[in-house]
Amino acid sequence: MATYVLVFGRLHRLEDKEAFEAAFEQVSRTVVSNVEGIECDELIVDSNDPYTYIMLSKWKDRDAWATWQRAPIHEQQVGGLQQYWKGQGVKFFTTVFCVDQAETQGARSQP
Repeated sequence: MATYVLVFGRLHRLEDKEAFEAAFEQVSRTVVSNVEGIECDELIVDSNDPYTYIMLSKWKDRDAWATWQRAPIHEQQVGGLQQYWKGQGVKFFTTVFCVDQAETQGARSQP
C-alpha cells in the first residue's frame, strides 16, 4: 500500500508566502515528473495559521522516499525552499484501505 510522507514546517516571514508557494509548486512538478516512486505532492496550509504548512507526498513505498532522500539530487531539488521555511518534523503513514467515489457509485447501482 501507499506511503504518505508529511513534512511539517513554518514560514520565516508571512510576506514570503507567495514566493514559497510558487517555489514549492515548481519543486513539486520537477520531483513528480522525474523521481521514481512518487505519486503526488501537495502543499497544505493551516486554515487558522498562515505560517504553518504541511508538505504531503504519496509514495509507492517508504523505500522509494528514502532512496530519493539519500540521492544527491534531493538537496538540489528542495534546498531552495529552506530560505522560506523551517521544517519541524516528518511523519510517515501507510494506507490501511481506500474507498473512492467510483467504487461506491458502482456498488450503489448493483441490486
